[in-house]
Amino acid sequence: MAQRLKILLGCYACGPNYGSESGMGWNFAMQIAKHHEVHVIVEKYEFEEKVMRYIEAHPEEVKNMSFHFIPREHHEVLRKIWPPSYYWFYKVWMRKAYALAKVLDVQHDFDLAHQITIAGYRQPGYLWKLGKPYVWGPVGGHTNSPWCLLRSLGMRGFLHFNARNIINEIQKRWGLPSRAAAKHAHTILTSNSTAQREILAYWGRETTFMSEIGCDANAQVPNPTEHKQGEPLKICWVGETVMGKAANILLEALTLCEQPMELHAYGRGARLETWRKMARDMGLEDRVTFHGFVPQEEVWAMMRQSHVLCITSIRDDTSAVVLEAFRYALPVIALDYTGFRDAITADCGIKIPTINKKQIVKDYARHLDALALDEVERRRLSAGALERSRDYTWEAKMVILNKIYSEACPESRHGT
Repeated sequence: MAQRLKILLGCYACGPNYGSESGMGWNFAMQIAKHHEVHVIVEKYEFEEKVMRYIEAHPEEVKNMSFHFIPREHHEVLRKIWPPSYYWFYKVWMRKAYALAKVLDVQHDFDLAHQITIAGYRQPGYLWKLGKPYVWGPVGGHTNSPWCLLRSLGMRGFLHFNARNIINEIQKRWGLPSRAAAKHAHTILTSNSTAQREILAYWGRETTFMSEIGCDANAQVPNPTEHKQGEPLKICWVGETVMGKAANILLEALTLCEQPMELHAYGRGARLETWRKMARDMGLEDRVTFHGFVPQEEVWAMMRQSHVLCITSIRDDTSAVVLEAFRYALPVIALDYTGFRDAITADCGIKIPTINKKQIVKDYARHLDALALDEVERRRLSAGALERSRDYTWEAKMVILNKIYSEACPESRHGT
């Protein structure tokens, strides 16, 4: 049995019923609290109301948790002019979080501090300055967007992601805040193998791999939907409809598919109407439906009816939708880069090499046609997806975390 510790969690983004980073922060905090006493520092304006409602509705689930909220200042006009400016406000928030952490440490004498979110390496926060054993991560954000796809995003997309890649390379090598946090960390958790390699190369630190996505080991297993040859292959796509999700790649691939296809895309964002128009202009009206934003339950319902999930993102480390697909026994087709490279194996999906855009589009079309014609292979990948989900349970993550925590705090001052 792991020793019971008092742990301070830095979780800027943390709330129930969220996806992406906010959901990651919440799930990590909830799982850690099953084993330890935790104090969680969270951003106030976006998360306090939902967290407090959850506490009122589920008091037993949060009995080992104390939440502390700090508001983040923001400037909407500045963010529209220069989107990366939000990092400046994150930095101010992190300083406030550290000031609060020092007060809380005097009151509670924490065994350990763990910075979970913000998960990007650029903003490690300042909890490492507490003088307590410090765990950082899962850290991500290292991977550049594939250079070969940037021109397909339009002039604005090309300039944005080109600048992001260049800044990424500079900050990974010489970013002082990240280097300082890495130097003082007992353990750095990394969300993908690219981050592992680069942190070792640039910061000289070995890391522990731990994906930021997870699932409940006791989740109900659905019956996979059978695909009958000649019927449309139902494709599910989920994500924000923004440039970095690159749904245009999948639309172009569908124009090359020889077998009947049916795409259902879920999510909202600035590119939603653009992609709807693109689908119409390509003559895909009867094959593509952009549903926009819908409740999560509707997305899950469509996943249960689908035959494959396609991911076209060019900027995510990994996506929680990958794990959701695995849980619903959906094979996943994604680009062979960043966290998707680590999550997808030959037994649960297909990884598309990123050589050039023309090749990528053709490969998506080729593999979709192949799955439509070979139900035996699709069912093999379906069974593999379900099996792969078991590698990502929160219970498995906590075995690793408890080992790390015990090594960092061999003699807790607060008993077992």
